Amino acid sequence: MSSKALVLVAFTVWSFICWRWYVCGIKQQCDGQSPAIAAPAVEAPAIEPDSYEATTATPPSTQYTAPEARKTESPPATTSNTEPDIDKVQVEELKDHVLIHFPYNSTRKEDSDAIDAYLSRLAGQLKSQGGKVTLTGHTDNVGDGKTNEAFAMRRAKNIRDILIAKGVKRNQIVTKSYGERKPVATNDNPRGRYKNRRVEIRIQQ
Repeated sequence: MSSKALVLVAFTVWSFICWRWYVCGIKQQCDGQSPAIAAPAVEAPAIEPDSYEATTATPPSTQYTAPEARKTESPPATTSNTEPDIDKVQVEELKDHVLIHFPYNSTRKEDSDAIDAYLSRLAGQLKSQGGKVTLTGHTDNVGDGKTNEAFAMRRAKNIRDILIAKGVKRNQIVTKSYGERKPVATNDNPRGRYKNRRVEIRIQQ
């Protein structure tokens, strides 16, 4: 056998052995065995940050903690100032008499206008029902006593004149003055003095 033929046979045998080793040893497909189908690798699903298993505790994203009750203070109750404005004439209607309070040193016409509605009602009552009305003037203790008494009488007579102008007869009206002698409040502060500057109106049937 020539050397070329020998090399060719050796190469053929070596190729067969390599093929056999590769097919049977590595691929394991010899003897009619069908090639093994490799199962595809199954990757575990990525766990989303907000996902969780049923057996685990509730994740932070779904946990709810009730916020602490906010401590708020109720706004302070607004109380209306029932005290009168000491710079204005005020009519105070009581059970058995009426008080008209005056600002300091006041006999102004606008003060008469402020009490006009009440005096209109009073005049209507006196005209329809008859009777008499007593108007008693008072002041605070500021100033001379005699001057205060005269000033209180002046206020009472001013109201008398308004009632007469509204149709009340003069003989139905009695005017008096006590000046500063019968205070109903302290004279130590402006509001107390305002309460003392008054005309009391009492009706006698």
